[in-house]
Amino acid sequence: MVFLPYWYQKPMLIFGHFHLDWIEVMGLVGEALFFARLFVQWTSSEAAKKPVLPVSYWYMSLVGCLILIGYAILIERLAVLLPQLVGIFLYSRNLQLELRHRKHELWRKSQGFTQSGYEWPTVSVIIPAMNEESVLAETLQSLQIQTYPHDKLQIIVACNGCTDSTAQIAYDHGATVIVSEKQGMAFGKNFGAHDATGDYLIFLDADTSLPANGIQMIIEQMVVHAQENGCIATVEGRPDHASPLVRAFYMLENRACRKARMHAPGGILAMQKAVYGKVGGFDESIPVGTNSKMIQDAIATGAAYVYVNQTVASTSIRRFAKSGIFAQRKQWARIHAMLAVGDHEQLMQEKYDAIR
Repeated sequence: MVFLPYWYQKPMLIFGHFHLDWIEVMGLVGEALFFARLFVQWTSSEAAKKPVLPVSYWYMSLVGCLILIGYAILIERLAVLLPQLVGIFLYSRNLQLELRHRKHELWRKSQGFTQSGYEWPTVSVIIPAMNEESVLAETLQSLQIQTYPHDKLQIIVACNGCTDSTAQIAYDHGATVIVSEKQGMAFGKNFGAHDATGDYLIFLDADTSLPANGIQMIIEQMVVHAQENGCIATVEGRPDHASPLVRAFYMLENRACRKARMHAPGGILAMQKAVYGKVGGFDESIPVGTNSKMIQDAIATGAAYVYVNQTVASTSIRRFAKSGIFAQRKQWARIHAMLAVGDHEQLMQEKYDAIR
């Protein structure tokens, strides 16, 4: 038992059955905070006429959780303690995300992005596609609902070596379609860039989609970080649907790519058109690692590297399904190692089959 002075341990009898002492009062205060947070959440939702979680909800949850942890330790009840230990992590993380979001919104306001008259730059989204009829429609649909001004947005589908209905699907969704019989990952990107009219270029894989505010979040970060020599950006990636193991892999890969200033596993790369011109386009001599190689070349010209995690790119895990998680991770690590040491001869021999 926890040692307490006699006058602390002496309880008051309530209703003939319940004992009230300072420890019990401590537990009641914690529970009162948990109840009060629900009341605050309800009143906030009623005022907004929609479900709302005010920041005070997370503060009250966190304080209530801390009090109940102390209460559980004093009464020596594991069943009370364990849920609160989990809760304190969850409440702390949610509070961190809420404060980060509020800070980001204040930053957006300070940059003028929330003003109705803000002059957004023109953007060309380039989708290289070879026989992508099974996934292209979903990607194009995610672009149709973007909050970015549509009069500033150009969507190009570069069909390179297609023998299916990829081009027709692109036409049906209102995209600009260009066709070539030549195949190649880097060629498809360069082929599409030739027809791009935007000040900013976003190269998007045909099996990758963005949330409704995705392009806007990317351009905001690039506009702010653009220096005299421009910038190039990669976007945090996540699997479209996957097991916890694959999601954990993506989380680790995102962190590793950010640290190494490589292309994140999100199927998207963005840059100013001027940066693309300085580099001279994607290196068509290598079959793999073309995005990371472009980042390296852009940085060599003085462009700033921007890692965008205010939004995410959701990409297909079809390559993992066919190659296996660990085999694919091993290959990506090998490709990054080759790029890091500039071993382009070995990189040219790397086999990277198209997955359809």
